[in-house]
Amino acid sequence: MTPVEQAGTKQPRVVVVGGGIIGAAIAFQCARRGAAVTLLDAGAPGGGASRVSFAWINGHGKNPRHYHDLNRRSLDMWPRFARLLDADAELTWGGEVRWAATEEGGVQLTARARQLQSWGYPIQLLEAGGLTRLEPELTPGPVTAATFTGIEGHVNAPNVVALMSARLIEQGGAIQANTPVTGFTTDGERVIAVETPSGSVACDYAVLATGPDTTAVAGLAGVRVPLYHTFGATVYTEPLPPLFTTAALVHTPRDAEPPLNIRQLADGTVVLHGGTHGELHDRSLGESEAEIDLLLMAARRYLPALDNAPIREVRRGRRPIPQDGLPIIGFSPTRPNVYLAAMHSGVTLAALTGEFAAIELLDGAEIDILAPYRPGRFEEE
Repeated sequence: MTPVEQAGTKQPRVVVVGGGIIGAAIAFQCARRGAAVTLLDAGAPGGGASRVSFAWINGHGKNPRHYHDLNRRSLDMWPRFARLLDADAELTWGGEVRWAATEEGGVQLTARARQLQSWGYPIQLLEAGGLTRLEPELTPGPVTAATFTGIEGHVNAPNVVALMSARLIEQGGAIQANTPVTGFTTDGERVIAVETPSGSVACDYAVLATGPDTTAVAGLAGVRVPLYHTFGATVYTEPLPPLFTTAALVHTPRDAEPPLNIRQLADGTVVLHGGTHGELHDRSLGESEAEIDLLLMAARRYLPALDNAPIREVRRGRRPIPQDGLPIIGFSPTRPNVYLAAMHSGVTLAALTGEFAAIELLDGAEIDILAPYRPGRFEEE
């Protein structure tokens, strides 16, 4: 029995539209708090951007300072969040290593490391030879600077969505997959039901967390969400013996083409992502077979153990990017019971967003550190 049921309080009806890691986290946390939750997804929960995500949990390239702090706080919340799932979330810690290959790149990496240190982020500048001592399997080529950030990690995002979905059902929630939203029924400014091809779902609150489709779905309710999307791709190998000695993730030089991101899952699967993180208009390599070949050549250059590694799957999709690059979290200024959650770093921010959204929805609170991310900032343009 939930605390709300024990207290005899009426269960608020929360309809969450979008079953990616953000929508599922909000649904899961609201159900834990005793709300009557229905999760709607146009496809399968976890089958969109969350399935394509590199799933790096970090506060590394997040600017400005308040956005870095938000990500750092969510990073620190992930261990407890994973324990709430009551199963193996395949959460892997161990840290991240990266290096620069040019003099200019070395200066930039060193400056960024010093800035992050001044913000209290535990990133270390490695001495000469330190990179290969940490990761002997790497063949890095020229190294002008290198860093190790020990608190970062990664997770199996689709697995986390599946676990949250299972816990949601256990808490009495409902999931309707393959159920696109076709409209909203309103009473004055409030949304009172979400319309689908199979009928209406009544609600006290509607949460819109549909990733790159949030602009279109919110538009059905007359809500403006300025969002665009970029192409994303991740490459999955067949399982291999462990590649890394210390780190959980490797980022190859941002000042050499192509920049590459590498992690290894618990079962030995190696995940490759070609591209940058945190740029407003970034995109992944992998849209064509030629780009996949380029990505694989780079991976094998830095990690010879990947020679002849069979590719199991290439996942492609769209990644949501708010217009100004910062998350959109909170109630719509024009629909007071419509709660919006759209962001780029969804995996890192899932732990925080799920818990904080449930507090704002069910307690009527306004959480101060979410102030820079309110949807109303776009109404002022």
